Amino acid sequence: RGGRGGRAIPPKLLRHFEEQERKKEDELEKVRLKNIHLRNQLRKLEGQLRRKEELSNELHLIDFEQLKIENQTLNEKIEERNEELLKLRKKTTTTVQVLTHLKEKLQFVQAENQLLKVELAELEAELSTHRDALTKAKHDRDSLRSENLRLRGEAGLIGNNDLLRDFDRRKKDIAAMQVTLEGLKMRHRALKEHIQELGTAEADMSQMQAF
Repeated sequence: RGGRGGRAIPPKLLRHFEEQERKKEDELEKVRLKNIHLRNQLRKLEGQLRRKEELSNELHLIDFEQLKIENQTLNEKIEERNEELLKLRKKTTTTVQVLTHLKEKLQFVQAENQLLKVELAELEAELSTHRDALTKAKHDRDSLRSENLRLRGEAGLIGNNDLLRDFDRRKKDIAAMQVTLEGLKMRHRALKEHIQELGTAEADMSQMQAF
């Protein structure tokens, strides 16, 4: 018996309440299981997220290390290029200095060559004059010799002393002129060889300047 007025709860109603209670308990159990399932999923997702974060951190670390290596390699290449550039600048400076010195030397050689050409022209004129004088002296000597022979033929063994002295003097003059002429010839040859050497040196230096 129960309820108000001491009346008993009808069995049908009691079964209904019991049925409702079981349904609620079943629903509660389902909710509890669902909650457990959701918590498990949450832990699983959190674990996956942590692993992804750890992997991401590892990848970032790997990327960072790779970037450090690439940066170091790039810095080494830049340093090598800077060293090559410095060597090239030094080489260029040396080349410019050599070319400047070569240009100065070429100008000196050209000036010296010009002076020697003038000297050679003067020497050739002097040589020509001495050759003419020697030819004339030889001609005079031959004339004196002929005259002396003619006089000897006319006067027997006695010759003209004046002609003999003049002849001897002419012979000595001719000998001296021949020595002078040989000296001039040697000087002429040496001067021509020197001019030729200077011309070759000038051509070589001009060619080097062109490079």
